[in-house]
Amino acid sequence: MEKRHKSKKKRMIISISLSVLLVGGGATGWILYQNGKIPFLSQQSIKASAIKVNQQKVDKLESSDQQAKDFIAEHHDVLNDLTGWGAIEHPDWPAVQEEAAAIKNTIGTIEVKDSVLKKDFKHMEKLAGQLEQTKDKALLKELHRYFHDLDVVINEDDGSNTYFDVTSYGKSVVKTSK
Repeated sequence: MEKRHKSKKKRMIISISLSVLLVGGGATGWILYQNGKIPFLSQQSIKASAIKVNQQKVDKLESSDQQAKDFIAEHHDVLNDLTGWGAIEHPDWPAVQEEAAAIKNTIGTIEVKDSVLKKDFKHMEKLAGQLEQTKDKALLKELHRYFHDLDVVINEDDGSNTYFDVTSYGKSVVKTSK
């Protein structure tokens, strides 16, 4: 009987110890992830407040490319709805593919004078075309980040204080202080 009691006590101590380790390890991992201390898991973003935009170049764009600005803002909003608040983990694929088709069918009709922005638009058109045909979360995330960064730079959207530094146009007008 005493042996049984010691065995039960031993199992309880081991169970409590494992629980403490799991909870502590999970909490530590979550804190490190949230603070970007685990590079392969972090969002790989820069605080939008840490970027400095060459406003002269953006102002030049604004005077001639209002249609592009509106297109970026509109589709960034839709992509936010389709990817935000954890939706990226379980996308509504019919809605995603409908949005991808809308982007692909519209983006080529927008006159963009800036050659670097035009390059980004071509890449976004390609991503949208691929996403229209496949259910690929990585493509969805990349397409969203293109719209996100362009909206932050061109439309001065606050981007939830996040900037991913993925666009050629962004690289041409933004200086970051990582």
